[in-house]
Amino acid sequence: MRCSRPAPVIFAVILLFLLPIHAAQAQNPTAAAMPTSDQIIEKASSSVALVLAGKSSTELEAVGSAIVVRENGVLLTAYHLIKDAKALQIRFKNGETYDDVQLLGVDRRRDVAALRIVATSLPALPVGSASAAKAGDPVYVVSHAALLPWTASTGIISAYRLADEVPGAGSGYRLLQFTASTSPGSSGGVLLDSQARALGLIVGTLEGGQNLNFAVPIENVLGLVDAPVAQTYASGSALQLPAAKDRGSSSVASAPQPPTPPRKADVQSEELIRSEILKSRDPDFILRNFRTLYVDTRKAMWFGDTQMKAALGNNKEFTAMRIAVVDDSSLADVVLEVAYTFMWDYPFSLKHQNTSIVLVAGKGGGVGGAAGAGSVAKELTKLLKPYRSAPPAHK
Repeated sequence: MRCSRPAPVIFAVILLFLLPIHAAQAQNPTAAAMPTSDQIIEKASSSVALVLAGKSSTELEAVGSAIVVRENGVLLTAYHLIKDAKALQIRFKNGETYDDVQLLGVDRRRDVAALRIVATSLPALPVGSASAAKAGDPVYVVSHAALLPWTASTGIISAYRLADEVPGAGSGYRLLQFTASTSPGSSGGVLLDSQARALGLIVGTLEGGQNLNFAVPIENVLGLVDAPVAQTYASGSALQLPAAKDRGSSSVASAPQPPTPPRKADVQSEELIRSEILKSRDPDFILRNFRTLYVDTRKAMWFGDTQMKAALGNNKEFTAMRIAVVDDSSLADVVLEVAYTFMWDYPFSLKHQNTSIVLVAGKGGGVGGAAGAGSVAKELTKLLKPYRSAPPAHK
């Protein structure tokens, strides 16, 4: 009698079926071990630092993010976040804080800067290829959006495009456009791919649309980490985040003080000079004599009229000019219009109410509402000082 032996035959067939699978996994090991969303965010969070930038060693000016790219203490951040800083402090999620910070290389075109702290064995993120990213690929963001440390969001790649195509972004380099949400404080944060690799450094958002956010490919700016030390900042050990109650749309700016009412004896002359201002087409005369200003921040995006008025009211040089900020545009001699473009730039213009003549124009900057409004108030005051240092013509 003949005995059949099916077991070896079946085993051979199964082996032939499994071998291609094992071979494919050997060639592409990531296919078998793709990290989950929470794993990506957890890994990135330890590599994203909180940056406190001070206009002095004790006065906070801006808050943003930075990412570790070298284990020996080198980080990348958005240049606009630290370009005017006198003192810096770097915090990590594990509680480690560094206040001895140096500036290395700067790429102003791309709005990227490299910083160094005295540290070793930092958790540097692997760098991915932005050029290999495709529209629709999932991405993750870790940053300190709206002063909420280590905030995560998700989205997709929208495009890999030339900066020339993005209003206000400059030219001659490429940007990753993505939909994951960002806010002031996200500048310098990281854009990650589905394998927890750092694709981009967040630098800005675009007004006039939803989730039009942009990051500079990290692979294009890694050369900055090898630059020599260009600046050593003052210790930022005393810098502190605003208390939670002071955060939000009104931020840390307090309400402006109401203007001093004119004396009764001056009312008639004030009315006469206002009549002359409204009829005038002479910018010099208007700038020297206007008394009332209306604020229009509909295009400012990151702060509103109340915060802009507060910034003007808290600027001592501005208040010394005796300019009343009014709530009714029909009562205003001039209108301050503030907008937002890209990389936290706030262009503004002061226009004659009656003719729309642009009297002065400039640009503020700053990551977040209070910093942006304060910067606009400061720059406007600089432009007005040459006209307002002498007593008005009617005095």
